Amino acid sequence: MKSVALFLKNVFVPQKSHLFALLLGVISVFAFAPFDLSPIMLASVAGLFLLWLDAETRFEAAKIGLWFGLGQFGLGVSWLFSSMYFYSGVMLPVAVVLTFCFVLFLALSVALGGWIAQYFKNPNRPGLVLILLFPAVWVLIELVRSTIFGGFPFLLSGTTHLGTWLDGYAPVLGVWGVSWALAISAGLLLWLFKQKSWVTASVSLCLIWSVGGLLQNVQWVKPLGKPLEVALIQGNIAQEKKWLPNEFYPTLKTYIGLTKLNMDADVVVWPETAVPAYYDVVEQGALKSFIKDAKLLKTDILVGVIAGGKDSDNYYNALINVHRPEERYYKHHLVPFSEYFPFTSAFEFVSGLFDIPFATFTHGEKDQKPLMLGGQPAGLSICYEMAFGDELANQLPEAKYLITVSNDAWFANTFEPAQQLQEVRMRALELGREIARSTNTGYTAIVDIKGNIRQQIPAYETGVLRGKVQPYDGLTFYAEWKTMPVLFLLFTYFGFLLAKRYLQRGRFN
Repeated sequence: MKSVALFLKNVFVPQKSHLFALLLGVISVFAFAPFDLSPIMLASVAGLFLLWLDAETRFEAAKIGLWFGLGQFGLGVSWLFSSMYFYSGVMLPVAVVLTFCFVLFLALSVALGGWIAQYFKNPNRPGLVLILLFPAVWVLIELVRSTIFGGFPFLLSGTTHLGTWLDGYAPVLGVWGVSWALAISAGLLLWLFKQKSWVTASVSLCLIWSVGGLLQNVQWVKPLGKPLEVALIQGNIAQEKKWLPNEFYPTLKTYIGLTKLNMDADVVVWPETAVPAYYDVVEQGALKSFIKDAKLLKTDILVGVIAGGKDSDNYYNALINVHRPEERYYKHHLVPFSEYFPFTSAFEFVSGLFDIPFATFTHGEKDQKPLMLGGQPAGLSICYEMAFGDELANQLPEAKYLITVSNDAWFANTFEPAQQLQEVRMRALELGREIARSTNTGYTAIVDIKGNIRQQIPAYETGVLRGKVQPYDGLTFYAEWKTMPVLFLLFTYFGFLLAKRYLQRGRFN
């Protein structure tokens, strides 16, 4: 017990460098939406690299990374507490503990980065360390965090530089390419001021940013046919009311009423689980006449609803085209501890802490085909799936545009809705497809292939976004190759470092 207490004291009793790392992590959040102060991320990463450069042991570098992560995720994903405490019925102390555990889990990826950075660091070559090693480590830990246990790709640094010259790397290497260019830039800035090698550092910085700017002019995809007219419904149903029995018919009345006013659109989209019930039940009851009208008018109306469960134990977070109900999309990438509980037997006690309707969805098939909506094949995704560019790329090149839906009412008045819209912008830029996004409470928007928000309606208001979505044909480099080039570069670089270390020392230590 004494050894455990000593270890915890060594890790969690901060020194000055740890407090500085914590502060850097906290301020880095302001580089993300809704603040969008992108230079802050450059400064934060440069500060972290400086602390890693001065660290003398692997344990110290890992602690610095841990404290940076605690600051960044402690503030950046604080919306998790809001979801659990206000909407999932979790008691305050339990919500605090679970949120801290999740933040700690995410922060461990940055701690791992510190350990790896110190393991390979050559104190005699600080320039190479700053512009090669540390940026590669930074991208590696973002990839690890986005992959392990299904992936938690929150606060990826590359998303902060949408709208800058660095976003030209997104259609080539995805968000990872932007993160890598950002991290190299941070290392070069630090090298510029610390080593006084201003000529080399300045030229390299100009080169990194200029290449990104030039890549912005590359036309990766081309327009296909005429734009489609879409109507994106934002019902603005508060989460605390969504599943109440006496709110069921008022909710349907809202969505049906807004839809009937927009039946001249090519595609009408309702948000995630807009219908808080089984589709198999409501199609023969509350929605029977509405579905009949949709079939007669031949209007594609994509409805967020729960499918299955009537004749089996499986039910799905689904999107169904009520014009042709056989056309369905079942959410594949579910949210851990919300839509399903991994390692069910181990976490069965945790599931009982949450009061979430339909908290054990079934995974949809991995390779679902795009649906023909408005005369063009559309790639579909639901909420959390928008964070995974590789998975969305599997729907290309067949999908000519993308539709995504979400119910951000779980995170109302927090950073999360704005952060998720930022991810939508990155996916549009990576994949070369315009994206129509319908949400319950916001942010409902249309994003073009450059990652720009072309249209948007105010959050927390009931309304309809009417706009045009242009289908596109072709593939970006990233859509075709996904993360393979980045993985190859990381594997080659760290393989070289390991081989060099082995040959120099004759063993790993």
